[in-house]
Amino acid sequence: MASYDLVCDACGSSFEVFRQGFLKDEDRVCPECGSTDVSQKFTSFLTSLGGSSAGGGCSAPAGSRFG
Repeated sequence: MASYDLVCDACGSSFEVFRQGFLKDEDRVCPECGSTDVSQKFTSFLTSLGGSSAGGGCSAPAGSRFG
C-alpha cells in the first residue's frame, strides 16, 4: 500500500491518500474544498545523511574489504 502526500493548490490543505498502486485522477480531490487543483508533495523517509559518531549506522562490517 502506497501513501501519497498531497497539497491543495486552491486552499492550501495538506492531506494523505493511501492507494495500492499508482495515484489516480479520482484520488486528486481536496477533501476540504473539493478542488482538483492538487499537487503531490515529495517527501523522504531519510532523516539525516552523513556519518555517525555512535557507530550505529550503515557502516561496513569489521574486517570487510570496505571497512
